Amino acid sequence: MSSHVVVVGGGLAGLTAAATLTRSGHSVTLFDGASDLGGRARSRQQHGFAINLGPHALYRAGGGRAVLRDLGVPIRGRRPRLDRAGARLGGEHLPAASVVRKAHDRRRVITAMAGLSARARREWVGRPAREWVDTVTDDPAGRAIVESVVRVATYSADLSLLDAAAATAQLRLASVHGVLYLHGGWSSLVDGLADVVRSHGGRIETGVRVEAVDHDDEGVHDVVLADGRTHPADAVVIAVNDPRRVAGLVRGAAAERLGAVAADVIPVRMAHLDVALRPPTSRRFPNLLGQDEETYLVMPSSVADDSPDGTAIVHVGRYLRPGEEHIDHRPMLEGILDQHQPGWRDHTVDARYVPRSLVSGDHCRVATRGPLDRIPADGTGVPGLAVAGDWVGPTGMLADAAILSGAQAAANVAAALDGARARAAG
Repeated sequence: MSSHVVVVGGGLAGLTAAATLTRSGHSVTLFDGASDLGGRARSRQQHGFAINLGPHALYRAGGGRAVLRDLGVPIRGRRPRLDRAGARLGGEHLPAASVVRKAHDRRRVITAMAGLSARARREWVGRPAREWVDTVTDDPAGRAIVESVVRVATYSADLSLLDAAAATAQLRLASVHGVLYLHGGWSSLVDGLADVVRSHGGRIETGVRVEAVDHDDEGVHDVVLADGRTHPADAVVIAVNDPRRVAGLVRGAAAERLGAVAADVIPVRMAHLDVALRPPTSRRFPNLLGQDEETYLVMPSSVADDSPDGTAIVHVGRYLRPGEEHIDHRPMLEGILDQHQPGWRDHTVDARYVPRSLVSGDHCRVATRGPLDRIPADGTGVPGLAVAGDWVGPTGMLADAAILSGAQAAANVAAALDGARARAAG
């Protein structure tokens, strides 16, 4: 007899958990408070454009892709042409290769951009990425190059917060195995996961907010919805990217454990301007790394099929340090577009500015030794109650962490349910 599991949250973590559980024969209902699934992974469909919520890339070997493929989610995309990348320095847009050539320790800089092997990373666990960058070179130009690549790989602007081992692992994933820009935008992953859930009998309800999980130390009973209804549940996966909201859904010792996590997290945020152009005024530098400012520009449509012929999607973003969330970065981002796409305003089909987009619920911080000391999926202490998100579990960063934690949360609640059945039968 199958057990009923409720999944709270319809981002990549929640959808992965729901898909994993439905494929294992469990009855699943997923609730998401938003009108559309996907969280930060959703794409807006406008006039034939699939516009992501800021810059996105799927790591080919980060672990998440393998989980998606095992679930039967189609993944289609292309690797970016990094040989055409540019760098923004002193307000000028230059070929990235020419900027690298200016570094005094060019060989060490190029080596550093490839990250570190697993063995070499061990000595950097629990140490700041800033410290590692400073060991690469004392040349300001060389450090700026390495820092810009670290920011793009991790979305972290403050390298003193970021764990060096986690940062160099992410660099290695990017350089050795590469990333994909997805055809159809990131909603292709969201739709693929939702199709798996539904095709195996799972239910998905959007626009339904969960207010509380009713549980005790022995297990889960039901969830309370914002409209006052209760929904029965033998197990629950809370897959919400804000640890503070997660802590507010539970009580007792579980609330204390999650509250302690929520008190320490430092979210990763980015300000970004997402623009659809018909046509683009330039196709030069589909990737543009900020050297003396914490910015990044990417044109995923340079390789991915996410917009009509003769058009382009451009994302330009500013990585935010803690405390910069309320600064208006739009004028800066528009200024970068003015240089990259002269006259872009006359070609704009759609534009959206997001001042403080939540990229990740927490940095891979020094204090948590990167991902190693993050709360595990079953860290609530309540049988059958698991958490998932990019701030959960000992493996991965960004989307990979979300997907991997979703799969682990599903495994944890499935094991708890199997144990409960065995005890009832015995």
